[in-house]
Amino acid sequence: MSNPKLSVYVSGITPNPAKVIILLEELGISYITVQKEFGDGLKGVKAPDFLKINPNGRVPAIIDHANGNKIVWESAAILYYLSEKYDASGKYSGTNLDEKTEVMQWLVFQVSGMGPMQGQLNYFKHRHPVKGLHHSVYDRFRDESYHVWRVLEERLKDRQWLALDRFTIADIAVYTWLRVAHVGELDFKGFPKLKAYFDKISEFSSVKVTYARLSV
Repeated sequence: MSNPKLSVYVSGITPNPAKVIILLEELGISYITVQKEFGDGLKGVKAPDFLKINPNGRVPAIIDHANGNKIVWESAAILYYLSEKYDASGKYSGTNLDEKTEVMQWLVFQVSGMGPMQGQLNYFKHRHPVKGLHHSVYDRFRDESYHVWRVLEERLKDRQWLALDRFTIADIAVYTWLRVAHVGELDFKGFPKLKAYFDKISEFSSVKVTYARLSV
């Protein structure tokens, strides 16, 4: 791609970078993806060159070449930045203070609760399995994950979208973590509204393109 507006640092098909790609596809903004590896190897997220981009050594991060090579890291901050800068209509982040606050509280709910709980559940199940008396760690993060899901289920009881009357960056953030629910052996049993919501977003062309690109 010649002269893309943005470079997006990703690592395979992981939830937080996927958020950024979905929004870019929704906005029709040109970008390239830069694959990073875990660790401090030459292409790792802990390598000195990448730590200059994101001092926390995590993906995603972006470089906005159309804005003086502006660097933004942390997925929620990137979603906010992109929607505020490139969506003059306010469709994805809100058109006024009330709408923006509604979107922001659900976005923060995802990054402060849903992501950490499911992320820890995934970690302890697959990267650091525990047994015996410590097996309760699974119960802790599974139960907290389902608590978040119950909040989402209740919110969707009589509405289509989490924050506003339309698809926003809050929905993008929640969707990508629902997408990896199976990793922590979570399922949608007892969450019919959340399952229907997930299935609906899965059919978006922006979502299909995102996961096709990240799977390459």
